[in-house]
Amino acid sequence: MGMSLFGKNFLRLFKFDLKAHHKAVREFKDFPRWLDNLKYEIADEIRTVRLPKVLNQFDSVKAILDSNKSVARFGDGEFNLILGNGIGFQEYDAELSRRLREILMTKDEGMLIGISNRFGRLDDVDAQVRAYWRGFMSHHRQELYALLDFSKTYIDTCMTAHSIEVDDHTTAECREDTEKYYALVRQIWEGKDITIIKGAGTEKFTHDIYDNAKSISYIYGPKANAFREYDKILAEALKLPKDRLIIAALGPTAKLLAYDLHKQGYRVLDIGHMGKAYDWLKTHEGKIVAGQFFAA
Repeated sequence: MGMSLFGKNFLRLFKFDLKAHHKAVREFKDFPRWLDNLKYEIADEIRTVRLPKVLNQFDSVKAILDSNKSVARFGDGEFNLILGNGIGFQEYDAELSRRLREILMTKDEGMLIGISNRFGRLDDVDAQVRAYWRGFMSHHRQELYALLDFSKTYIDTCMTAHSIEVDDHTTAECREDTEKYYALVRQIWEGKDITIIKGAGTEKFTHDIYDNAKSISYIYGPKANAFREYDKILAEALKLPKDRLIIAALGPTAKLLAYDLHKQGYRVLDIGHMGKAYDWLKTHEGKIVAGQFFAA
C-alpha cells in the first residue's frame, strides 16, 4: 500500500470515529431526558402488574401471636413439588403434590398460609438470593399466580429464616433487629406444653429457641422423603392431647400435618428452620450462605 492510499484510509477512519464520537456525545446529552421519560413508560406498564399481599416478617409473627390459627408455609421447594419437580430432601410424589396444592388454595379461615415474599421487591436480601428468586420467578410466576388468591393476605414463609438472607447479619443494626424479632417469636410457645415433629438425627442446638416452653416432647420422622411415612407420623401425632401446641419441622410433609391435624382440632405451626436460624444467628460470626443453610 502506497503512502498516499494509506493516508486516505487513515483520514477516512479518523473521520468515521469523529462522527461516531459526536453521535455518542449527542445521545449522552439526551440520556437524562430518556431517563425522565422512562418513569412514565414504566408507570403505564405497571398498571397491569399484580402482586400477592404478603405481611412482613414481624407482622407475620404477630398474626400467629394474635390468633389461635395453624400455619402452613410454602416456599420454592413446595412450589416445585406442586409443579411436578422433586427437591433435594423430598422426592416428587403425585399425591403429595396434589395435597400441597389443596392446602395452598384452602379457604379455611383457621389456617394461616405462608408464601415467600419474593414476588416483588428484593432489596432486603443479598445478591445471591436476589439472583435466585429472579430466575425462579421468571420461569414460574404465571404458574404460581394461577394458584394464589389475590384477595387474600398471606404471611411470609421466610419469617422462619429472619436475617439469614441479608448481606451481613453481624452488623449492630441487624443484631438489634434480630434480638427484637426472636424475643417476639419466643412468645408464641412461652410457658406452653409443646411437641416438635422433626426429622430423626437432625441437629441439636447450642441456643435452643424453645427453651422457654413449659415442656417439650418429640415425634420423629425421616430426615428425607418424610412423606413415605406420613400416615405413621400422623397416627402418632393424633395420640397427643389437643391442648399441646405442635411445632412441625419436617419439610413439605409438615404442611400436610398442619392441615390435617388442624382439621382434628389441634393447633400446628409449620415453622421449620426457625430453631436452626436462631441458633446460627446466635453462634456464627461469619457470613451465612443462604443456599447452604436451606439445603442442610
